Amino acid sequence: MGADDARLTSRPEGDERAGARELPAIADEARAREPEDAARAASAVEPLDHADGDPVAEARPREELQEPERAEADQGREDGARRDRLRSYAQILAWGLGTRILVFATAALVVGLDRPEGVLRAPLAARPFSLLTAWDGRWYRIVAERGYLLVPGRQSDPAFFPLLPILLSALHALGLSLAWAGLVVSNLAFLAGLVVFYELGRVLLPEADARRAACYVALFPVGFVFSMIYPEALAFTALALACLLAARGRWLLSALAIAAATLTRPEGVFAALPIALLAARAWPALRLSERSRAVAAVLAGPAALAAYPLYLWWSIGDPRAWQQAERDWGRAFRLDGWVRAVQHISTHTQADNLALVGAVFCGLYLVALAVAWRAGVPFAWIAFGALLVVVPPFSGSFAADARFGLLALPAYWGLARLGRSRVVDYSIRLVSPPLLAAGVVSLVFWFP
Repeated sequence: MGADDARLTSRPEGDERAGARELPAIADEARAREPEDAARAASAVEPLDHADGDPVAEARPREELQEPERAEADQGREDGARRDRLRSYAQILAWGLGTRILVFATAALVVGLDRPEGVLRAPLAARPFSLLTAWDGRWYRIVAERGYLLVPGRQSDPAFFPLLPILLSALHALGLSLAWAGLVVSNLAFLAGLVVFYELGRVLLPEADARRAACYVALFPVGFVFSMIYPEALAFTALALACLLAARGRWLLSALAIAAATLTRPEGVFAALPIALLAARAWPALRLSERSRAVAAVLAGPAALAAYPLYLWWSIGDPRAWQQAERDWGRAFRLDGWVRAVQHISTHTQADNLALVGAVFCGLYLVALAVAWRAGVPFAWIAFGALLVVVPPFSGSFAADARFGLLALPAYWGLARLGRSRVVDYSIRLVSPPLLAAGVVSLVFWFP
């Protein structure tokens, strides 16, 4: 009860007129105190001492005690996520190493048994892993040893891009034979590429799908090519790395990786599509310097492709040597190429099993890409994979399409989406290893 109220209530009841005369004075006094009361109300309220029983003060020490607990919980979650990722790496590399052992063991067994008898020619029968160094591997070793040479009208080595021969030559200078250098480069690059591809998959897919897709790459029936002296393992890793670096905003490193992929296989230029998509999505948040680097990443593939004819001009004096060599290998591209490829299969079914196998895998890749698109993978990625599969038959043959499609990264994401079904997943994991071994055995029939 205030002082004014006390004065009013303490007055004898009979003296009401005197009280009424004092009311205006009391009101004037209250109005005079209003600014002071307002200032006191607007000022910060002093917290009560903990001893006074202020609940806020009582709760504050408890919050301070909770901070270390929260930090410890965050650290625990980070450690758990790190352990989960390491387990995923271990699972992927286990499949990768297991399938590489299967490929090498099958190759050595075929050479050691010489079965079917008489099929192996002298160069293949000389070394246990010679099946994995045959075909294009011989041409890459020639380029690494002697450089490029164009022989018009005959199959020539300018058709083979330079990065793999450069690496073979570098390892050969360290004491490895060219054959072993090629096997080391391909298999180490492939194992590293599996991990990089898993990390790329985590950008677009649930973690389980990304892990499953990387395992399917290791198991893929045509994947024995990744263990041969072929550029596919190196190109696969460079493509996945370029896209992963772009997704993380490392534009200059992405540019270097995409240039490396294109100088390994010319189809690497198609990766400009997903990298352009990543750059476009990040564009509003990029500074001017970062935007120039993003543009460099998009243009690195086409620039590397344009640089190869210039290198041939400098080294052998003919900037058109690549195109001439492609024609001499029978890979002249025409608008009616797909029609000619289908006609070739229909009229040479028995004589050209390689083209038939290529056509089957071409269809498989396209179906897997369609599944990936329906699963939500952006169209630029699907277009990138589709170009890798659809362009080669314009040469008039499906013969190499099974191999070229190995670089269609989104196709594995489509298979991983199908693999959410346990039946599909178990079927792929059980059927693929025998098919992979059979692919190695088939090399003895296709080697010229």
